[in-house]
Amino acid sequence: MFLFACMTIVRSAPVAALILWTHAALAAEPARPSPHGQSPVEAAFSARAGTPLRAFGYDQLPDTPGGTATLGAVQADYRLGTGDTLSVMLRGQKTASKRVVIDAEGRLLLEDLRPVTAAGRTLAELREEVQAAMSAAHLDVEVFVSLAEVRRIGVFVLGPVRRPGRVELTAFATVLDALTAAGGVTADGSLRSVRLVSPGGGERTIDLYRLLMPGGGGAADERLRDGDRVLVPPLGPTVAVAGAVKRPGIYELAADRPRLTLAEMGELAGGPVRPGPARALRLAIGADGAERGEEVTDAGTPLFGDGDLLLLTPRQENRRNTVRLEGHVHRPGPRELAKARSLRGLVRAEDLRPEPYLPFAALATTEPRSRARALHPIDLAAVLDGESDPRLAEGDTLIVLGAEDVDFLTSEPVLALLRDGKPPPAGACRGLEVLARTLAAEPQGTLARGPQARAAATMTGSTAPCPPVFDEHPDLLAFALGHATLVRSGVPRPGFYPAARPTVAMGGASAPRGGILESEAPRVELIGHVRHPGVRPLHAASSLRRALADGEAMLPGIYPLLGVIERHDRRTLARQLIAFSPQEVAAGRFDRHLSDHDRIHLLSAERVRALVAPATGDPRAPAAPVAAAPPGAPAAEAPPPLPASAPVGAPMGGEPIDPAIAALFLERVVQVRGAVLRPGAYPVAGPTAIEALIDAADGATAGADLTAVEVTAAAQRRLVDLVRPGTVRQAVAAGDAIRVNAAPAALESRAVTIAGAVRRPGSYDVTRNETLSSLIERAGGLTEEAYPAGTLFTRASERRRQKEEFEQGARTIERALVRAKAKGDTVNPDDAAHTRQLVAELRSAEPLGRIVVEADPTVLKLRPELNVLLESDDRILIPKRPLTVAVAGEVLRPAALQFRTGKAPEDYIREAGGTTREADEGRAYLILPDGRAQPMAISAWNHTVTAVPPGSVVVVPRDPKPFDWLELSKNLGSILSSLAITAASVSVISR
Repeated sequence: MFLFACMTIVRSAPVAALILWTHAALAAEPARPSPHGQSPVEAAFSARAGTPLRAFGYDQLPDTPGGTATLGAVQADYRLGTGDTLSVMLRGQKTASKRVVIDAEGRLLLEDLRPVTAAGRTLAELREEVQAAMSAAHLDVEVFVSLAEVRRIGVFVLGPVRRPGRVELTAFATVLDALTAAGGVTADGSLRSVRLVSPGGGERTIDLYRLLMPGGGGAADERLRDGDRVLVPPLGPTVAVAGAVKRPGIYELAADRPRLTLAEMGELAGGPVRPGPARALRLAIGADGAERGEEVTDAGTPLFGDGDLLLLTPRQENRRNTVRLEGHVHRPGPRELAKARSLRGLVRAEDLRPEPYLPFAALATTEPRSRARALHPIDLAAVLDGESDPRLAEGDTLIVLGAEDVDFLTSEPVLALLRDGKPPPAGACRGLEVLARTLAAEPQGTLARGPQARAAATMTGSTAPCPPVFDEHPDLLAFALGHATLVRSGVPRPGFYPAARPTVAMGGASAPRGGILESEAPRVELIGHVRHPGVRPLHAASSLRRALADGEAMLPGIYPLLGVIERHDRRTLARQLIAFSPQEVAAGRFDRHLSDHDRIHLLSAERVRALVAPATGDPRAPAAPVAAAPPGAPAAEAPPPLPASAPVGAPMGGEPIDPAIAALFLERVVQVRGAVLRPGAYPVAGPTAIEALIDAADGATAGADLTAVEVTAAAQRRLVDLVRPGTVRQAVAAGDAIRVNAAPAALESRAVTIAGAVRRPGSYDVTRNETLSSLIERAGGLTEEAYPAGTLFTRASERRRQKEEFEQGARTIERALVRAKAKGDTVNPDDAAHTRQLVAELRSAEPLGRIVVEADPTVLKLRPELNVLLESDDRILIPKRPLTVAVAGEVLRPAALQFRTGKAPEDYIREAGGTTREADEGRAYLILPDGRAQPMAISAWNHTVTAVPPGSVVVVPRDPKPFDWLELSKNLGSILSSLAITAASVSVISR
């Protein structure tokens, strides 16, 4: 393919013209990022080519220090050597497993066997010999030998690499691994003449291009041996390829190929990007140092040598036999010219997206003589009606506009350019940039100084973003404005309306293209969160219900409780703000006649929430932009202005809010609190149903109690039942507050768990005020072997309290340690270490949160006051009748010992090995099966007999004397006792 493309090069073009054309073609290509850290060769070739070029192959050698890891199973033909580690496993009459390293003499030494020579043999050969030797020494013994760790080899890498020197690799490493371990070859090193020198003096040359090019391989992936040297020579002769190729770059020439043909150069660069005829230009530097261009016509002659640059560009890049349909259509893109010879064949009504703008479209063509792009206005309505059908030429593009595209002509960025002509900010829409240049080029033109420009100075536009069509076709914005008429009234959205016809007529009035169309018919204006904001004739919107189309004109998300009619009294010249409820209008329960020039303001719910948020103290709402009050509006007829301390909340985007309207919303709020999804302040037009306010707050929560909604007015507070049938519709007014109370939960939020000696253990959902005896009954009652006296009852709240107690103790000890050091006291390092260990134990201890309860159903029937109420996450463990007594704490061997009647606590301590040196025998105590603690004395002078029932725990706490140097020693005993109780409880539950 590449050879055919080169053979079809045009031979008649002069070389100088070809050079200029080639550089122009390269400049038209997509810009590549400028490379950083170029080598001198890369910088020189990049400057000559006019585009960044990188040397091939160097970025494919990653910087990976260290040897290559062994991945996967090692093949049986792997040849072993000194330093390999083998795993030998014996199975049969003799069983053993060990790792053995092949020693310096190449031998494998195994117990009961003679030394086996391993170095130089394959893994399969060694397995056979070891199995034979083992079979001769032992009967019925099978041997498994595998490679556990590959030996390491040392290789020297020298020359232009990032980290020259000795690198350690595995025995599987290749030349490529050695180069990457050395950081890779630098840009001034050769990739085509790498030398591999073996310890015996053998040498060979490795061409890394054979590995890096598609289908490569060769000596670069052969394994190295210990002591090998890899020598990288300096970079050799180079050539470069730029232009429309798949892999433009700088390539090193092989030592045996000092010159390449055009076809070989193309293969180095991966071939052309665009199949078909191509132009090739060779730029060579002569003996005098001057660079000369030469058009290459023979693809088979070796012409390209050191320093030559090939510029390859397609002979043609134009598209033939197509026209395009762009803009506000369903499937934009090219169409076949043979099937769309005219506009009627190119666009049909079903091709258009919703809300197309039919009075104006743009046809982009190329002038035959100048080859310049030109735009022509098209009356798309006439084309679709069959009244007009212009012919199309090859390469023509029809651009269809939509309603949003036309709205942008009257946006604030466009109006700002028409007012003052300042250039748009950096990164603005490309259409705005072209419009700014057009206004600057014609400062006295129609757009810059005409009547439309003067009228634009008094207009305020929307902040809509630039549509994509004006970025894709930057000249379209200025072209559309040049064919637009400024319609000031009589339409829902006043502004610039482009038209293909020379005159625009509307409502009995007409104006030429480029003029201003005014209609003085009575009108009203709809503003805000509606489907089609703008002006409407008064005869079509004589009342609120007609203007809002019984609610159909309002967008989803409208704020339903308050809208505002802005009215100017022509007799008194005063402005009035009239509140109404959009919800009542949509429901047909309210209507009001409108007057000429009335303006209806409707806001979205999100915008109202953001507006009133500062009034409710919500810090999440940003500050709102507030528009200046219209001139001539007396303050006496409008709501009072906001005080300086009451900022207006910011909407979630959109037009700035008139200060008087913002004040009206803020002074008419009803506070909605409690069990609703979005509590807050909600403005109302007048007396409003409680249900409507709850709906405006996104409804009540699942746990709300609508039978007792609290309403607070200025003089009274009352409860309203919204559920009872026949309840009279209750209303609240501005300044009131309602609170939706939460209903008490019938079930606890979580379950409780009962385990052990019950018939149906598991997790149970419990109701409020449910007791332990009720849970035991639901669990099927106790089994015959149950031991209710030893019930372990744990509670989450108690567990948190005990954990906080441990944390407080740890902080107390830490503060005491700091105070001791701050006073200059000498702190023994061992004491400090013991103290830190105690702090760590306190922080890591996980208390059970045990509560002493009575769990015997018989006792609970007789004494119901002992029946404990359950809480969520309670855990109850009823053990079987125990036959042991546990000994915990500071004893030599904590254990569970066999219970025997009459045994004293000291007997159990003696059987546990006795106490440790850290024991505090005077503070020993007994934890009874139900969790109660009982002090006991185990000294020889004590003759009191302490009964030890089965299931008890004898606890010997730690002696606090090692911590006497701390100022809190008087409290340390209780801390240590609590820690011992926790450890003992854990030992009980673990049984």
